[in-house]
Amino acid sequence: MIVLYRICLSSLSLILTIAFWFNSPAWAVSNGKSSDIFNSALEHVRQENYQQALIGFTQVIKQHDDLTGAAYSNRCLVNLQLQNLPAAEADCNVAVEYDSENTEAHLNLGLAYYLREKYDLAIAEYQQVTQRTRHDYRAYYNRGLAHYALKDYRQAIADYDLALMSPNQIADEQKTRIYNDRGLTHMMLKNYDLAIADTEQAIKLKHQNYSAYFNRGCVHHRKGDYLAAIEDFTHVIKLNPDVTQAYINRAVLHHQLGHSHAALSDINIALQKYKQQGNDLTYAQVVNLKQKLFYSQPSLFA
Repeated sequence: MIVLYRICLSSLSLILTIAFWFNSPAWAVSNGKSSDIFNSALEHVRQENYQQALIGFTQVIKQHDDLTGAAYSNRCLVNLQLQNLPAAEADCNVAVEYDSENTEAHLNLGLAYYLREKYDLAIAEYQQVTQRTRHDYRAYYNRGLAHYALKDYRQAIADYDLALMSPNQIADEQKTRIYNDRGLTHMMLKNYDLAIADTEQAIKLKHQNYSAYFNRGCVHHRKGDYLAAIEDFTHVIKLNPDVTQAYINRAVLHHQLGHSHAALSDINIALQKYKQQGNDLTYAQVVNLKQKLFYSQPSLFA
């Protein structure tokens, strides 16, 4: 049996937190210049002008006043947005040293650890948050992603469950991510019916959620329901034609069903897209897949 070229598409979107500190007592005792720069940097964050925000928070840090800890915390967030991961980790560690009760700094430090594949350290940061407040769904969800990365799927599901049970208000966008990732995790445990239920809940919350359709297509494939899988990958392509992997997965499914022309068409579209993207490595991998699908002996695919 041919397996999909790749299997699944996690949302992989940990929840970032911005420590705005509008009500911090630091405002009352910091000098006016520092406060103005800090406020301006926050505005740059809102407008996603991260380089300017980085400059602003760095200027605040150089003032060495009572806004310094908050500036480190927010500069950590900015460095995360800019993918300056070692700098983000360092900044959040300093922010935590300034204020060990800074929940947002612990959450963002956990994210920095996660993105640097330091999963055990990420889990430890989220554990500190859950010990302080048992209702912060962000910590449970992010911890679940770290457990997933460690292939501890059962613990990941337990964390996703805790996130969804939080009495705090959770926006539909965040619920969609949690259901989608829990569905993906159920699939890894071969709990296919539960996986489909979760991905369908994600789709219900957000009809344009192509990643949920993608993951449901993967589940249908694993269950052997190839036509349903093809339908899901077709939905993905309609919602986001740039998800080139959907063409490849659909090509493999068409090939399994003996739809040679449709399979070849999808493979060629994928090759064209990867060539346009300048993705030479993946292009070569798909060329190899095409060779195996259409020009190798059938016995190779038994």
